[in-house]
Amino acid sequence: MQFGARANVRSVGTTRAMRKLPKTILSAELEQLLATPNLDTPTGLRDRCMIELMVRAGLRVSEVCGLHLRDLDWSEGELRLRPEVTKGSKEAVVYLDETTLELLARWKTTRARYAAGKPHLFVCVRSAQRGEPLDRRRVWAMIDRRSRKAAIEHAWPHKLRHTFATTLLGEGFTIRDVQELMRHSDIRTTAIYLSVRNEDLKTKMRGRR
Repeated sequence: MQFGARANVRSVGTTRAMRKLPKTILSAELEQLLATPNLDTPTGLRDRCMIELMVRAGLRVSEVCGLHLRDLDWSEGELRLRPEVTKGSKEAVVYLDETTLELLARWKTTRARYAAGKPHLFVCVRSAQRGEPLDRRRVWAMIDRRSRKAAIEHAWPHKLRHTFATTLLGEGFTIRDVQELMRHSDIRTTAIYLSVRNEDLKTKMRGRR
C-alpha cells in the first residue's frame, strides 16, 4: 500500500509538472499590437475591432468569425452569441466595455459600404471578395502579420483570449468572475490562470531592486 501511495503521488506531481501554462501577451506588447491597425482605413478599423473582441471580451476566433451584425445589442452594450457559433453550442451573452463599443460603432458605419444587406459583422473589404465573411484562416494570418509588425513572437488568436483572463485577474476580478466571463463550465479550467498570475508575481518579485 505504501508503494502504491508513493507511485500515485509521483504520478500526480508529474502530471502537474507536465501541464503547460496558457501563453499570454505582456501589457506593453499588447499596446504595441493594438497600435498597429490604422483606424482611418476600413481594414485597420475592422482588424482592431476583432482584436479588441478577443483580448477585451474573450471571444474565440470562431465566435468572432461567426458574429452577425444583429448579435450586437447596442442599448445594453452586449453581444449575444448564438449556439451555432459557441463552443458547446450554448447561447451566451458577452459584456462589452465602452472602448470596444465605440470602435464597433465606427466599424458598423464603415461596414455599410461593403456589406449592406449581408449578415456577418466582419467581412472582406477588398473588391474581389467584398462583403464576404472572414474565416478563421484569414484572422489567424492577420494576427500573425500584425504581431510580427509589433515585434511580438508567436501570437495567435487564443493567446489573446488567455491574455483577457489573466488581465481580469490582475484587475481584481475573482476566479468566479473570470469563469463566468470566459464561459467555462468547470472552474478547474479557469484556475490554471491563477498559476499564470503566480508566475507573473514571481517574475516581478525577482526584478525588485
